[in-house]
Amino acid sequence: MSGWDPGLQWTMKILHVSKFYPPVRGGIENFVRDLATAQAKQGHEVYVLAHQTDFAKPHHYENINGVALERVRTFGQLSYAPVTPEFPVRLWRAIRQFRPDIIHAHLPNVSAFWLLFCPKTCPLILHWHADVVASEIDRKLSVLYHFYKPWETALLKRADDVIATSRAYLDYSAPLRPYHQKCHVIPLGLDPDRMASHENSSMPDRTPDTKPPSPDFYLLVLSVGRFTYYKGFEYLVEAAEKTPRVRFIIVGDGPEYSAIKGLVAEKRLETRVFLPGSVDRQTLIRLFRTCDVFCLPSVERTEAFGLVLLEAMYFGKPLITTKIPGSGVMGVNIHGITGLQVPPQNPEALAEAIDYFREKLEKRLRMGIMAKKRLTDAFHIQSVVKKIEKLYRNQKTTP
Repeated sequence: MSGWDPGLQWTMKILHVSKFYPPVRGGIENFVRDLATAQAKQGHEVYVLAHQTDFAKPHHYENINGVALERVRTFGQLSYAPVTPEFPVRLWRAIRQFRPDIIHAHLPNVSAFWLLFCPKTCPLILHWHADVVASEIDRKLSVLYHFYKPWETALLKRADDVIATSRAYLDYSAPLRPYHQKCHVIPLGLDPDRMASHENSSMPDRTPDTKPPSPDFYLLVLSVGRFTYYKGFEYLVEAAEKTPRVRFIIVGDGPEYSAIKGLVAEKRLETRVFLPGSVDRQTLIRLFRTCDVFCLPSVERTEAFGLVLLEAMYFGKPLITTKIPGSGVMGVNIHGITGLQVPPQNPEALAEAIDYFREKLEKRLRMGIMAKKRLTDAFHIQSVVKKIEKLYRNQKTTP
């Protein structure tokens, strides 16, 4: 261990194994960055091993905010998994040269299975961000999971501890069921300092009027995410058809983008539903600041937590989310306190919730205030770091 003296400041060498790392966009990527950066600020030595996403880019080392980052070259992607023959060699080398006190692997990530072939020199913590869900929408996942499951089971057996991001997800997860004795619930978190560092005071805010909305008032609803099968953006577009005094901005790209764009055109909603694609960070922050409501209309528990909700909460926005059985989303957005929850795949319910916020200005503002408070109270990255450090410490002090 790098430094351990009971009652005094202690430091560890922590190796994170992650699928990707920012500037790659995604909830897991943002969380790993916030966690690793916060750990480095605490004095720990932090090393992150991840994949390149640009297949033309070579293997690369860099240091970002005190975090040593190694991006391994990839040669494409096969069914959501990076193709990277170099990864096992780079992983073995990182373990041998960095000599970590803790290995913290973030799943799902096929490359983490290479840990099964490395000597176990320190405790292994698995961060269970999501099951590989057998989807009713994307049948391909159900087939591929048969090949994935044996490796997943072997890694769960090898792990010393498993972190689940919510009690609901842990209780519903079939893969985790045999391992509840080594599972710990620690929510994801957000670093408000990172959000503040991206803000620009020159950006105009859409300051909400405290007077009742005029008949020509347009509510602005923002949604952000990868255009993929479980996000439910098609239901948000259908809700837009039922809410004529509302404008929508859906930010992101992905395999379903063309289909959603076609649906918007088919319903002739181009003047009220905007699909800007992937936008830069400053533009995204401007959209968070100027929207009235944030909506995450996901339809499956592949949406395990919804880290983007924490970003909306940072800006004091009320939330509209879906009641997905076994997902942690319902534990982030508290119905009637920080926003509203509606049944999934239900455009009528989405439209009703959106209209509620258009008509109830005081409720909208109040829930936005409570959303920001809940972020600080429950999801600040520092509180998450403390809980994870306690887990690390217990492993290092267990005979």
